[in-house]
Amino acid sequence: GLMLGLMSVGMNLVYCTTGLQSFSHGEQVTLGGLMAYVGTQMLHMPVVASAIFAIVIGAITGLIQNEIVWGPLRRRHVGTMQQMIVTIGLSMALQYTFQFFFGGDIKGIVKSVPDSFQLGPITTDMPTLLSALIAICVIIGVTLFLYKTRLGRATRAVSDNAALAAASGINVDQVVRVVWILSCSMAALSGVLLGIYLNGISWNTGATLILLMFAAVTLGGLGTANGALIGSLVIGIVADMSSLVIPNDMRYASALAILIIVLLVRPQGIFGKQQRVG
Repeated sequence: GLMLGLMSVGMNLVYCTTGLQSFSHGEQVTLGGLMAYVGTQMLHMPVVASAIFAIVIGAITGLIQNEIVWGPLRRRHVGTMQQMIVTIGLSMALQYTFQFFFGGDIKGIVKSVPDSFQLGPITTDMPTLLSALIAICVIIGVTLFLYKTRLGRATRAVSDNAALAAASGINVDQVVRVVWILSCSMAALSGVLLGIYLNGISWNTGATLILLMFAAVTLGGLGTANGALIGSLVIGIVADMSSLVIPNDMRYASALAILIIVLLVRPQGIFGKQQRVG
């Protein structure tokens, strides 16, 4: 749930500031895991250095995407629906690029299997606990950034009303650029943590998680960063715990079923606001 939160909060920040729901966000997660694999297994770097390397690559790709693709599309006033279709094509292109260069097998970021131990009724290991702690620290850091810094307040202003924010002297393009960098960095970090937690990353790992990200964002409430986090925790816990009673391959279906039920009862999500349409 925490790792899903890292992915979903970043994706929701992009939606807040641009109105774009990116289907290629899952590939940023895959990229982070694969770059960590390159760092540890091909460049023989320590795990921490490989994680930093993956995050930097993720941030650079976020900047490049905004400058080459999304920025020009926004300046041409291309609608968000057309941009979303572009993200679908970008997602497919990136998936098969990863498969071409890294193959279809699972790539292990670390080769050793950590020793497990008991915490009450729970069996866990140190990498899992460290991954959870890192995710919590990053989420708290992003929250402080949004509410305690000048750039964070500008981001929230753009999210509320981009035109009014621009009229108030806020550089909207600069805010969106920072959001894309932050979002892709968080996705890359989640890919590293996920690869360590699952003992490997593959070319389509992010693609299998993208529906869970959308479910988490919609469940929590579109346009609310805190809602994305709560939705991610609910979806992540339900998806993993449901494997106790249903086949493991169907565990994601239970999370999506909860999404459908919540949308029938509260279409705006847990923290979303009701809005009149039409």
